[in-house]
Amino acid sequence: MLSYRDCNTLYISPNGGGNGKTKDAPLSSIQGALELLEQMRGGGMLQPITLKLMAGSYSLSQPLFFRPTMSNVTVEPYGDGPVLISGGKKITGFSKTTFQGIPCFGAYIKEVQDGTWQFTDLYVDGLRADKTRLPSVGYFHMKETENPSTVLFASSKWFQAEEADLAQFQSLYAFADTIVSFNHYWIDEHTPVDALDTETGRVTMTYHTRFNIRPGQEYILENVAEQFHNENEWYLDRANGMLYYIPRDAAQTPESIDVWAPVSEKLVVLSGGTADGDHVTGVRFRNLTFACTRGDYGSSGNSAAGVISDERFASDPQAVAGAHGAIEISYARNVTFENCTLRNFGVHGFNIKEGCRSVKIEGCTVYDGGAGGIRICGGAYGSPTETHTYGCTVSDCRITHVGRRYFAGCGILIMHASEIDILHNDIGDLYYTGISVGWTWGYAKTLCRDNRIIGNHIYDLGKGFLSDMGGVYLLGSQPGTIVANNRIHDIKCKEYGGWALYTDEGSAGITLENNLCYRTSSNSYHQHYGTSNVVRNNIFADSGEALLRLTRDEAHLSIMFTNNILYSRGTPMLAKYNSGTPLWDGAIVSANNLAWNADGTFVYSDQEDLKTMEDAQAAGMELHSLVADPCFVNPAEDDYTLSPESPAFAMGFTAFDSSACGPRH
Repeated sequence: MLSYRDCNTLYISPNGGGNGKTKDAPLSSIQGALELLEQMRGGGMLQPITLKLMAGSYSLSQPLFFRPTMSNVTVEPYGDGPVLISGGKKITGFSKTTFQGIPCFGAYIKEVQDGTWQFTDLYVDGLRADKTRLPSVGYFHMKETENPSTVLFASSKWFQAEEADLAQFQSLYAFADTIVSFNHYWIDEHTPVDALDTETGRVTMTYHTRFNIRPGQEYILENVAEQFHNENEWYLDRANGMLYYIPRDAAQTPESIDVWAPVSEKLVVLSGGTADGDHVTGVRFRNLTFACTRGDYGSSGNSAAGVISDERFASDPQAVAGAHGAIEISYARNVTFENCTLRNFGVHGFNIKEGCRSVKIEGCTVYDGGAGGIRICGGAYGSPTETHTYGCTVSDCRITHVGRRYFAGCGILIMHASEIDILHNDIGDLYYTGISVGWTWGYAKTLCRDNRIIGNHIYDLGKGFLSDMGGVYLLGSQPGTIVANNRIHDIKCKEYGGWALYTDEGSAGITLENNLCYRTSSNSYHQHYGTSNVVRNNIFADSGEALLRLTRDEAHLSIMFTNNILYSRGTPMLAKYNSGTPLWDGAIVSANNLAWNADGTFVYSDQEDLKTMEDAQAAGMELHSLVADPCFVNPAEDDYTLSPESPAFAMGFTAFDSSACGPRH
């Protein structure tokens, strides 16, 4: 029997069967240990408890639930062996076979043929396996759509395929198992197929489209049996219960591959109550690996008419913002994930929800996610105080290779939260925004304030898949928010909007300083519209269009732009308003900036009467600014360190070390 005198540790093993009191008699499951912990707390044993997990894989069909009665606990490995907490099943029994005439590995899964288990993600040797796609390259194009309106939220439930494509669709082995996927605007949409009318060519989708689709819209079909031919591709033949996989290299054999398919959509849920004192508190996870969750997600919310409905949509309006996470935290205090790995997850990774304080994610690796890496979202302005989320930290993490199923996922997404510190993270290899903060459009009241985005390395975003994105994207009024000392580069949009720093609709009260931004397909800095934002002591370089853009003119001071270095390779420094309004109407106050065009042909703006620095100064802009070579050490090799003789120093520029961006350990 457990006694408070000698119990501050519980041992768990995948092969256990004891009472958990000693390492020689471990419990058999983590959830069993949590239930025992709850009994201990109910009996008055309130001391800190450590759950020691012995090496091995812990396979979950349901997430681990932490309630307030399970507080003040540490979960960590016992010894040096790796610990994997998986939301999936390991699939074995592979042998060499062929499918669609292609040599591959195959395994029979009885639950699939019985219809009791289906999955749409597969992970092999720690990496995501690829779905097949049709066509192999390029796209199909929709001939007609249900609602070809230009209104953004004009939704459609069907489209008509071109005649030549229809003939191909009719011949497919399992058209009903395919997924329609397409990218437009700043989202990607995915929906199963409901029906194919072979006479009209109409394809009816399971989900409504979120945004309008018009004739000519590009799309592909995923999960097509006939396209099974590339390395690392997989196909689940549901009718026959067979899983097929093409090895990605010669080292993989039927006997050696480690294959997991997800069962659970979540791994850990920490959920307290709304009342004071009814929170999950003092829970720490250390040195653990979490993996393998379901990626199925259909969005709900506003219909095209703006009415809340039960309809499902093929995408959220932005950033997969409504989706769940593999690890979910709500109404919690003093929760830490330290040096953990979260990989191979279906939608978001961590999801810090309403009512959270002092939640920390430190030194973690977040890798191979279906959507975003970390989502932080509390109650919005006007919601009860107990729903508000603030004082959380994400630091020294590596968040890479996410958005693998839902391209619009962000590295870190912060909505309706304040005093959030995003410090020294490495965020890269994704298809949309690196860090997104805000979520109140225009100048409406908001709880988003006093956030710090400092010291991050943000890179390799967009990849030409979506539009309208930023390395750091800010939306709405955010007084006290600071974006500083970040290194942001290599951002490529689909049609428009590949920006490093992006203050979108109504951004206000934000300071952006000491950031190095370069190699963007559009601009280094773009403001849609906003007020009283300070942009100072940054280096903006090597943009595909002008280095800077301000889209909308308003009758107030929008930006104070001072002590920045602008380094062009043949493009203007500043783009005109989309409306064509003169730039000197007071929207920008600019001074002490150093500008240079590496090809020797300096153009201040593409506005006709604002071509030179002298034009700008005559118009009341660029007080004391200068056109001169900033004397970077080696900009061709991305070394934007200033040489001692740089004229920027005499103008008040303060050097900063961009090599310190990213994790500190």
